[in-house]
Amino acid sequence: MRIILIFITGFVIGVLLTEMINVFGYLLYDQTIGLKFFPILMGVVLAFSDFLLRRKSKLPNFKSSFR
Repeated sequence: MRIILIFITGFVIGVLLTEMINVFGYLLYDQTIGLKFFPILMGVVLAFSDFLLRRKSKLPNFKSSFR
């Protein structure tokens, strides 16, 4: 469930960054500059990096102590 929430957060951050890039591109060059699939890429990168960081961390897995 945590990976899905991080993916959604990355997607929202990607949408916001894409819109900011579009606004600045429109102001500077009088045309929109869009990055295709950037929100999806941002969500996947954040979810994958969280997965790797949690896998390699030295913290104990608290889920295993509830058995």
